[in-house]
Amino acid sequence: MIDIGKKWAWGLGAGFVAAATDAALILTVDGAASPWVVLEALLFWTTGGWFVVASETGLGRYTHGIVATVLLNLPWYLVEAFASGHPEHFPPLLGMSVVFGTGFGWARGRASSEPSGRRATNT
Repeated sequence: MIDIGKKWAWGLGAGFVAAATDAALILTVDGAASPWVVLEALLFWTTGGWFVVASETGLGRYTHGIVATVLLNLPWYLVEAFASGHPEHFPPLLGMSVVFGTGFGWARGRASSEPSGRRATNT
């Protein structure tokens, strides 16, 4: 049996780690970035991590994490890469989604692990 509270906690934690990482990257690349942009990234990744870890698709945990994260980021790809006229931003954005999605998949596995320490086989 999967404890929903455990999934929520792992999802929020994984999302917060992704959020802090993205905020640090934004501030490193563009020190003049608006605080609103940084806040937007923090809120997106925190809630995105929660959603990916807590949601169900029937896919394996890593596949679920990557696919769900890439799908959630489709609007970012459009705005930050193509609509802004910078298609060269697409590969790093996609790469970050895959890395964060893999992390969310790992967190999903941890949240779904059985109390005995063994991981559930259908995660």
